[in-house]
Amino acid sequence: MAKSRKNDGSSAGFVVALIAIALVVTFWQWILLGIILWILVRILWKVHVSKDAEPYPEPKRQRPAKSEPVRIKPVPKGVLEFAAKPRPMPARELPSPDYLPRWNTTRRFYTDREHDDWQKQFDSVA
Repeated sequence: MAKSRKNDGSSAGFVVALIAIALVVTFWQWILLGIILWILVRILWKVHVSKDAEPYPEPKRQRPAKSEPVRIKPVPKGVLEFAAKPRPMPARELPSPDYLPRWNTTRRFYTDREHDDWQKQFDSVA
């Protein structure tokens, strides 16, 4: 007895086909947009690659520099002379040491020592 070609109740392929058709029907606009964008990108890429695409660009040709005669010694130049500047002098004498500021580093050091001594005396009295 020959086998029958009857489907044994398995309809998985039919369900997959129905889902695929449903997806195409649902998203046909997006699919069409994707295909159009893909074609556009391919065209633009071909234009971009073909434009200004030389494998070996021609080097710029320059004329050789004019040859000059060989010099044995340097060409003499005039000596530059500058006007002599007068030595800078202070406008007036330096002020006397009494006038100079009191708060130099040594004075600050001694002030700190005086304060420490005073603090020790104050603490010992208390």
